[in-house]
Amino acid sequence: MFDSFMQTLEDPHARHAAFVHLPIVMCLLAPVVAIALAVTRFRHRPTALVLVAVLLAASLGAGLASGAGEEAYERVEDATPPLTMLEHDALEEHEALGEGGWMWPAGAAAIAALTLVPVPRIRLVAGGLTVAACLGVAGWASLAGHTGGQVVYEHGLGVPARQTPAGDQPPPARENRDD
Repeated sequence: MFDSFMQTLEDPHARHAAFVHLPIVMCLLAPVVAIALAVTRFRHRPTALVLVAVLLAASLGAGLASGAGEEAYERVEDATPPLTMLEHDALEEHEALGEGGWMWPAGAAAIAALTLVPVPRIRLVAGGLTVAACLGVAGWASLAGHTGGQVVYEHGLGVPARQTPAGDQPPPARENRDD
């Protein structure tokens, strides 16, 4: 199992795929926690601390995913056959969303940290901005994930070619009966 994990870390495509799920989950969780904090009128310190931690984890994960993604991008760009214009554009769109993507949740974490200030006006303004920032971060993560899915699942970029071992036969087709 450890060898399999190490192989994943050695391949930039697999490493990017492994790292990218943390920021996606954390970015989608952040608005839920922010709304829970809003229900308390931004007074519940433990919830505020959890939100800051969620956003910092998203930022760290986005940074790791971006680094691996940059290396994977270079390998796809150098591959043969050369990319079509459609593939190139899809890859560029995904890269533009991911490049520096760690800053989005980090900025939201900084705003969320201001909800810990004991001054009610600052806490409420920061809280409102935090909810908006978390919704924006969730939108960014969703769009980045969607464009990454298009790169992989529509264009087949960054994945090994599927091969069937010699002599291995596919299973027989299932009959579609309406019994």
